[in-house]
Amino acid sequence: MRSVVLAALVVVSTATVTAAVSTAQPPDLGGPGTIVQSQPLPESELITNSAKGFRIVYRTTGQSGEPEVSGGDVFLPAGTPPPGGWRVISWAHGTIGMTPGCAPNLDGGMAGDFNERPELSTYLAQGYAVEATDYIGLGAPGFYEYLAARADGHAVLDIVRAAHTLDPGLSESYVLAGHSIGGHSVLAGAQVSPSYAPELDLRGTVAYAPTSNVEDLISALARPGVPALPFLDGFKTRLLMSVAGLDHARPDLHLTDYLTPLGNQLLAIAETAQDCGTSFESAAATQPTGQLFTKPLSDPAITEALRDYLTVPAAGFRQPVLLLQGAADTLQPIPTTLLLQQQLQQGATDSQLLLYPAATHFTVLQQSDPDTASFLSRVLPTH
Repeated sequence: MRSVVLAALVVVSTATVTAAVSTAQPPDLGGPGTIVQSQPLPESELITNSAKGFRIVYRTTGQSGEPEVSGGDVFLPAGTPPPGGWRVISWAHGTIGMTPGCAPNLDGGMAGDFNERPELSTYLAQGYAVEATDYIGLGAPGFYEYLAARADGHAVLDIVRAAHTLDPGLSESYVLAGHSIGGHSVLAGAQVSPSYAPELDLRGTVAYAPTSNVEDLISALARPGVPALPFLDGFKTRLLMSVAGLDHARPDLHLTDYLTPLGNQLLAIAETAQDCGTSFESAAATQPTGQLFTKPLSDPAITEALRDYLTVPAAGFRQPVLLLQGAADTLQPIPTTLLLQQQLQQGATDSQLLLYPAATHFTVLQQSDPDTASFLSRVLPTH
């Protein structure tokens, strides 16, 4: 069904979208944040505490500066906007496959069984508008480069631009917030915002269990002979999707030559399966990481490319950053976030890390609600 919805979006704006993703894009199609297509959400697809919503396709910028498009949803709270307009939360979601049509806001996903939806409803109840990007290639035409820092950072910024032109009741003052790889995305967006979107008023960033410091893990573990280790089960799928994304961004590296036939088979499943990661995770579950690679991804050129592709610089943040981490998280283990906090502090970032002893990768969202609300009321009051 999600693929059907995606196809409908493509049909509505075929000529415009095709031009948007072409390398020969004419200059008169509009810059990043320009809306390609928009439609009101039916009541069945509105999440709790939203009075109205829109699904949009908008222009953004890819990892290497190329013009791209992204999809996303915009949700508005009930009532009259305060002076200056509804303050905005630009939300970045976690991993949900990497094939077209897997965006959580297609097929009513945001209003359905979407584990981050309660957090968005909480923001709306607090009087914030919510703008939730799909990233490039999940909810609009394009290829989704998993964990591509600059591309994802651009997408979370450009939906703020797009939504502001869609509804004049939206403020240009906003906070970036995201979970898991979404935490990685909003940190990337916050870091580039002064140069990429200087006209917008970013007030702060909230990163729940953010993906960070995985480039060294990839270099260390993407090699023959690594056994099946339980703590690598969640990381293994992210490793392969990162390889797929980097291979698309940097075909000159010939990363598929580093994979065994089994590794390439799993990569093909990740890139083409229409069940948004389910079959890929099942196929990869019993395979030791060491059986996926013919040689290690430790070549200096690859190591440098990995860092350029997915590392979020630890300096250059001009607004406060709040990191929220569960100590019982096995998908994004606590040491990586502890290291991230140290890196941000060394980079003179106004950052704070809050730990929740019993929280897992997903329960940290609700367990941190009081602290998140306090942070938001300080950096972005709703009145």
